Amino acid sequence: MPRVILIDPDRAALTAMQAALGQAGISDILAVTSGSFALTMLERNRPDLIVSRVGVPDIDGYELCSIVRKDPLMTGVLFLLLASPGDEAAASMLEDKPDQTLAGDLPLTAIVSEVANLLGRGTAAPVPTPAPPPPGPQPDGAHGLRGSLAVMELPDITQAIALGAKTGQLVVTLSSGRGSVFFDRGRVVHAEFFGLIGETAFAALLVAAHGEANGNFAFNQLEAEAANAVKTIHRDLKQLLLSAAAEIDEGRADTAVAPIS
Repeated sequence: MPRVILIDPDRAALTAMQAALGQAGISDILAVTSGSFALTMLERNRPDLIVSRVGVPDIDGYELCSIVRKDPLMTGVLFLLLASPGDEAAASMLEDKPDQTLAGDLPLTAIVSEVANLLGRGTAAPVPTPAPPPPGPQPDGAHGLRGSLAVMELPDITQAIALGAKTGQLVVTLSSGRGSVFFDRGRVVHAEFFGLIGETAFAALLVAAHGEANGNFAFNQLEAEAANAVKTIHRDLKQLLLSAAAEIDEGRADTAVAPIS
């Protein structure tokens, strides 16, 4: 099954594109809203095809394509660039060209058709990897996505995991302590931080992580049964993030992260 990374700062458009590709039988999709987060995913989730909008605020599509083309480990990875009206071509594209560029306000069917065409005419050669170790406990961050909160903030990380419908544990390490958020097919089901659990822990973790430049995160995929063993959160992610944002606005960071004695 070919793997595709989608990059689009418009979350609604990103979700729609992921759904359209899924209906076309392309289900191994990693969907993100920033180029920097896409780069953190490339090392451990080497794709067959990258589909990126030109207008990505942090690392635009042209720059991302140039980075991929210059990386020997990404040799063979296909790149589809989506240019909206008004996007300007970069000088670097004269030598670091994508495999295909689609310009204009195209329907999803046209994008899906081109993705299928690119994957059909040649997918990336697999990179040899050592045999996996026997099943056993893994340390936090031993596999899956990882990165720095200086690159991507915690709300964006949780939304990227939700968009990808991933199941697993997100471990967040801050100067004030470590917290965990559990996802079941993209839905937040449980959180732990400073002796707190559930929605209170989730909100406290987001408040503590706000503006934390030295923190880091690691997402480890789990079986659905393991991720859903304890379910303490029942609201959707949007509601959880809105509640946390309200706490940040009210300046409740100190009380939110106080440990329970």
